[in-house]
Amino acid sequence: MSKTLVAVFFAFVPFLLSAQDWKAVGGDDPLLSGLKTELSKMESIKGDLRQEKAFAFLTEKLVSTGVFIYQKENKLRWEFSSPIEYIILINENSMRLKEEGEEKKYKGMNQILRQVKEIILGCIDGSIMGSSNYNTSFSTDGANIRIQLQPKAKNLKEFIKQIDVEFAKSGAVLKKVTLTDPSEDRTEMTFSNVVVNQKVDESLFTSF
Repeated sequence: MSKTLVAVFFAFVPFLLSAQDWKAVGGDDPLLSGLKTELSKMESIKGDLRQEKAFAFLTEKLVSTGVFIYQKENKLRWEFSSPIEYIILINENSMRLKEEGEEKKYKGMNQILRQVKEIILGCIDGSIMGSSNYNTSFSTDGANIRIQLQPKAKNLKEFIKQIDVEFAKSGAVLKKVTLTDPSEDRTEMTFSNVVVNQKVDESLFTSF
């Protein structure tokens, strides 16, 4: 085997190993029961957020950074500060958006916004794994639990092909959410410095 072939082979080894590390588990697996139990105990969650968007027509990823703050039930502040300011506020049944200092009004998009709200909250608190709107499969690599969801409804399929959600097995901490659209463009959100059950200021969900 030539040196070139050897180099190519070893370049692909990490990819091959990571692809094989994930093992399917059934929906009634105790691992998932444990995850649901841990998530049900979480009254609040907050941490740092990094979003990378990869488009087929761009060679570089678009990167945004910020923070997220969640409080049970159905309260969320999803805030990007770089490269531009973008904030989503979810407070039970209401949802507001602000971009670069201006609150946005999206007339005629209530259904889409409700779906976006369900996806964001469902990924953070884990409730999306039980949603009847998706075909769901589960897997684990030993340290993490991955939930893969494909939407059933035609209107949802038009902008989402698959959602992958990863939780750490220990502590049920949210680690990553990946959204893939029908054109194979991907949005990957990674979560770090996550803390749970700390007191949260209620005004964070009502004021930009």
